Parts: sequence; C-alpha cells; structure tokens
Amino acid sequence: MKIAMYYLLIAVFLTGCTHGALKVAVGPDGPWIVTNDGAIYGYNDSVWNRKEAPGTADDLALCGSFLSILAKPDAQGNRSVKSRDAYGGNWTTYPAIGAVGIKQLACDGNTPVVLTTSPDFSVYKYNTSTQSWNSIHSGAKEISVMNGRLFHLYPTTSTGNVWSRDINSGPYTRWGQNLVANKLAGDANGYPWVATDATSNPLYKWDTNKKDWTFGFLSGPVYEMTIQSYVRMYILSDPQIKGGGYTVYSHELYSGGWTTYSLPSYK
Repeated sequence: MKIAMYYLLIAVFLTGCTHGALKVAVGPDGPWIVTNDGAIYGYNDSVWNRKEAPGTADDLALCGSFLSILAKPDAQGNRSVKSRDAYGGNWTTYPAIGAVGIKQLACDGNTPVVLTTSPDFSVYKYNTSTQSWNSIHSGAKEISVMNGRLFHLYPTTSTGNVWSRDINSGPYTRWGQNLVANKLAGDANGYPWVATDATSNPLYKWDTNKKDWTFGFLSGPVYEMTIQSYVRMYILSDPQIKGGGYTVYSHELYSGGWTTYSLPSYK
C-alpha cells in the first residue's frame, strides 16, 4: 500500500487539483464516489466519469442501476433525498422526514433508507405506497443495507455494538460481545465486516467457526467502507488529499491484495 501511495502523490503533484473521495458506493461498473466538492464520479475501466456536477451531494447509495443521493443543503439549510436511474434521467425528490437531519444514506432495492441525526439517530425507510417515511429502527450511529438486511452499529463505546436483522422486521442478531466498531458493511451472505477507529489494521471479519471477530486485511485507517456483494471491499483511507477527501482502494474478499485508484483531477 505504501508504494501505491507514493506514486499516487506524484500523480497528484503533476496533474494539479486532484479531488479526494468523501463517500464510496458500488456502482454498475465499479466504485462511485462523492468528491470533496460534492461532485459524483463513477469508475469505468480505469477512467472516472463525472455523473453529477460539484455541489450536488453529500452522500450516495446505489442498488443495482438505481442511484440515491443526499443533496447538499439549500439556502435554508435543508437537505433532501433524491433518486434516479444510475444511467441518467429525471430526479425524484422525496418528502422531508420532519424536524431531523439526515446523517447517512443507504438503499433497499429501489427504496432509499436513511439514518437521521440527533436526538434519536433513527433509521427510516421510504414507503412507496404511502409516499412517506417509516421508522424501522431507533438508535444507530452507522448503517449498511444488503440483500434485505439492515446492519447497524449501536451508539456505545464500551461493549459489542454490531447488530443486524431483516430490514422490515424480525429478531436482531448481535455480532460479538466486545468489539466496538466505527464503520461497517454487510455482505450478500449476511455477514458484517467492520473497522474500528484504529489508525493501523482496523479491519475485522466474522469467523463463523469461532463465532467471534478475527482480523481482516492489513490497511491504514478506514474512513468509509462498502462491499460489492460477497466479492470485493472498497474503502477510503490515507493519504488524505489536499483540499479534502481520501484515496480509494479495493480488496478482493477472498484473494489478492489492495488496488489503489486514481482520483478525478480538474480545476
């Protein structure tokens, strides 16, 4: 990872204004990111293609070819959730949830799922029949949705905080008793992968035989993470890019090492 970082820094110097990633999601052809200026880019065969202009989004989520975004605040400070086909088309703007802010965005099929800010840090899923938001869980600091399952981190700093359940109902599963995670991503097999707030080697995976956490892959700090099905992990890690944002990496879950991605560069 260090050699890749060295060459990346040289590329940053030579190409001028490189924009770091603040959010990462799995797109139809590779990773999609929100850059430090609020633009959206999708990676396709070694090239970043701009999907939305700077100032568009603070977060994004993709389910297949369906894109949802958390828009930048308007003049009154309000932020809205929007969606469209990932390949283009008109935006659908969803109604406001109420007097709460939105911290994070996910999606279940073509349906957006959001995590709100204080005071309750609740999870809401949009109901297309009633055209309103339904509260489906209360008390989370991070969420991930995969194959109809909701993974979340309970807001605690002292005991195991990784949980999951069917997104609509059903019993909760607690993953371990001690590990306190800071970031998580669920895979298509129904298992969580997590990162602690450590600056070195923070990644953990679930050991199905021991029924406990074990070390994942060697890495630097993990600022964001997501998983493509049960195939590939994407993370944002150091080096931080001048002006804001981080570098994009991927790792095959069951083979190979880290791949470092270039970043969009423009004035």
